[in-house]
Amino acid sequence: MGKLDGKVVLITGCSTGLGKQQAIRLAEEGASLAICARNEEKLHVTKEICEERGAEVLAMQVDIMDYDRLVAFVEATAETFGRIDVLVNNAHTITVPAPFLDKTIEDLDLEMRSSVYAYWHLMQLCFPHMREREGAGTSIINFASEAGVMGDSLYAPYAASKEAVRGLSRVVAREWGQYNIRVNTLCPNGMTDSISGGIDWMPKETREHIEHMFVNNPFGRVGDPYVDVAPVTVFLASDDSRWITGQNIHADGGSLINA
Repeated sequence: MGKLDGKVVLITGCSTGLGKQQAIRLAEEGASLAICARNEEKLHVTKEICEERGAEVLAMQVDIMDYDRLVAFVEATAETFGRIDVLVNNAHTITVPAPFLDKTIEDLDLEMRSSVYAYWHLMQLCFPHMREREGAGTSIINFASEAGVMGDSLYAPYAASKEAVRGLSRVVAREWGQYNIRVNTLCPNGMTDSISGGIDWMPKETREHIEHMFVNNPFGRVGDPYVDVAPVTVFLASDDSRWITGQNIHADGGSLINA
């Protein structure tokens, strides 16, 4: 038996990277999946892999900055599976890392719309399908970032948007506990294919700064999205996390250690 047998998980940003690896891991644990991304061709590859792992999968081409597409995605999920047990807000469009003085308000707007605004919409849209479930209830997992917690250089729009996600999540966790919905944030650290392929063209100084961020931990190695991060998502999605809400969890190999 899998840890997520019988659960329906809606997860965004599954064409590549962390979202893809999480979807695969969730499928292996018995979840039925509703996955989305902008790149339909790559999303279909993820769908096929998850189906090979035994999952029933609904895949839709969705830009999470398009509210109408979010509505259609949630409605299709509810119609297909009859329920939503877990919402994983993973997708985020990140702008090119650069010093704060070089960033624009357009950069900030893009990152806010692709994270906190989209997460806001999806939580509200999924609420009617998640509320007042018996037993362990339902789970919302919103992805935040150590870049916001620590204030990493070159990441002003990203840090600002991810800290907004954390603040929003704490409020919703407090308000929705009465409906047996738990809400937590997850700060991951894992080198995905989309990250490794996306930094090759950057200036040497910027590339070295980013690469250092991924090995700056007590283990001195890069985290693996499937092996190191996705199991934490599985835990937060499972009934084992029934007494955890309003928390920020770092799956980062100890990049950030605090009390």
